Amino acid sequence: MATEPSSNDRLAGELFGWGERGARFCVTTDMTRRVHAAHELLRHHMHAEKAPIYGVHSGFGSNVDSARDPLAWQASQAELLQYLQVGVGEPLAPTVVRRALRLQVSKVAQGYSGIHPETFQRLVTLTEAAGLPPVPCFGSLGASGDLIPMAHAVAPLFEDRGPLGPRDVIGLVNTNAMMSSLALECLFEVRSLWRLACSITAATSLGLAAVLDPFNPDILEINDRQAGVYRAGAAICRARADLERKLGLPPTTSSTTIQERYSIRCAPQILGNLTENLDFATTRILAEALSVADNPLVLRAGMWHGGLFYAAGLATAADLMADAVARVAEMADRQVLLLVGVDTNHGLPENLGAPGFCHVKGVHQLISALNQSLRASAVPSRLLSFSCEGNNQDVVPCAMAALLRVHESAAIARRALNAAAFCAERAVHLRHGRELPAELNLAAWSAYEPTRLSR
Repeated sequence: MATEPSSNDRLAGELFGWGERGARFCVTTDMTRRVHAAHELLRHHMHAEKAPIYGVHSGFGSNVDSARDPLAWQASQAELLQYLQVGVGEPLAPTVVRRALRLQVSKVAQGYSGIHPETFQRLVTLTEAAGLPPVPCFGSLGASGDLIPMAHAVAPLFEDRGPLGPRDVIGLVNTNAMMSSLALECLFEVRSLWRLACSITAATSLGLAAVLDPFNPDILEINDRQAGVYRAGAAICRARADLERKLGLPPTTSSTTIQERYSIRCAPQILGNLTENLDFATTRILAEALSVADNPLVLRAGMWHGGLFYAAGLATAADLMADAVARVAEMADRQVLLLVGVDTNHGLPENLGAPGFCHVKGVHQLISALNQSLRASAVPSRLLSFSCEGNNQDVVPCAMAALLRVHESAAIARRALNAAAFCAERAVHLRHGRELPAELNLAAWSAYEPTRLSR
């Protein structure tokens, strides 16, 4: 059974790289042609059709019933940009903002938004700017797109001149680009945590001298309806073999017990389920990142009004990633509990103590405290919904709130897993009677990085 990255993973990796300045990113002549055609088609519909166009003949959101002079679109668009620049909170990372701008280039270039061609070119140029505008993290409801964050992100396009077309502002803020960009950032961090959890499981099992049977991919492949279980078992086996090689240890030939507790024995099932959930999350994120996500759409048959910017898929992906974060941190806490307890660690020193190196009881307490913080924020995004924006957005997916929570939780989980790796690596050395390296001294704890466990 293949374990190579899927096409979705490769595409996600390419889009993830869009956050870097100078990354491989180009605008083709076909993209430019579609932008020109959509803008001309918008102008045609405005002058030839009698049907009102949202945001041109009307106000925005809950003010849709307020009639506007379509000839005053420049003032209307400028007002929209102004009243949306009210975000608060820490600024999103420049990589997230740059990637969002590039995703928005991709969306507009599909030729359904009607953005003025010169504004489009200015947007392309902005994606390569050395300094990007600060974009506060709070403001998006996730239902009408990234209105407030994107208003901050695209504001430089209009600093020395106003909007050039009747959809220049609304077509750039009525989007899920910022959420999609943040979702990609979260996805790669959570996948990294998953890989580290596999390595910690390998090290913990080696420290316990645990039997290899539960991780055997040849046996796990029998359960072929759960490919993720096979992938997780294979990853744990590779990590264990890598660690034995790096430390110069002989391959394990005997074990201390028939079978371990579930946090070890069922690790392939836990991690396998999570990786399949992350596969689905990847699909949802890519679908949103590559969609048009605008309202209305400029079609040859006329203007189409709908809700393509409603980021339900990103909210679902966020909940799946949040679950993965909580699960790997919980598993790490349980595994360290096995290592520090004399009733479960099969002869290792209590709390993994060593002369001159102190013990790790406090480190385990830290892991548990970090898990408490993760549990306190583990609320599914669907439970955060309530009617917003004058009851126009009366059902919201809360994707941005959920993604911000994942981003914060992943950072907390990273600390917990690093602490678990510290304990697991120490257990491996103690099990094999090896002298502990200086970086496993408790006095050096704050600088510890799981380099030997990372792949």
